[in-house]
Amino acid sequence: MADVAALIEQAPLQDRDLLQRLNLYFDGLDSRLRQGQGWFIFNAPARRSGRITAFIQRRIGESRPEVSAMVMPWRDFALNAYVTEIGLPALAPAAAEPGSGQAKAGYDLAARLSRDTFESMVRTDILVLVGLEPAHPHEARLLDQTIDGRYQQKLATILLTPAMPQELEAGFETVDPSRPYWDRLFQRMYETSLVAL
Repeated sequence: MADVAALIEQAPLQDRDLLQRLNLYFDGLDSRLRQGQGWFIFNAPARRSGRITAFIQRRIGESRPEVSAMVMPWRDFALNAYVTEIGLPALAPAAAEPGSGQAKAGYDLAARLSRDTFESMVRTDILVLVGLEPAHPHEARLLDQTIDGRYQQKLATILLTPAMPQELEAGFETVDPSRPYWDRLFQRMYETSLVAL
């Protein structure tokens, strides 16, 4: 615990309060997990999100009893969204053709990895998604499905984004002018999460 206190003290001033709040969150993690309480952390560009993520990973590693956790950078999430929503549907006809053994094997492997990743994101005790910044509709769609699955099960989600709330909302409006993805994300995270800027 002394190491955690040192990490907090060494952090820049803007992060000390947040790390102290996260520390209290992890001190009562069992209760937080039963409530499905997570975090929505805005204004976390690369260096700041790196510090926060390292702190979160350390505290998760100290959890007793152990909890299942998944820390995923946004680029990995976006890649999985592309494979799931764009790549696999485009490859499905070729994989279904008779005599397409190698194409079918590749398709099946990609489909299984995509499905397993999604199931892990939806079922793990804590999902930490770092660098949230949707740039395409398929990313917003998969994020909506992920958050909905976790929300229905009352599982804790920690989202870190480099954007401020209005910037993130504007980004969602660009990829989803009809707004349901942003509205649902914000409502569900606001209902179940602590918020930090």
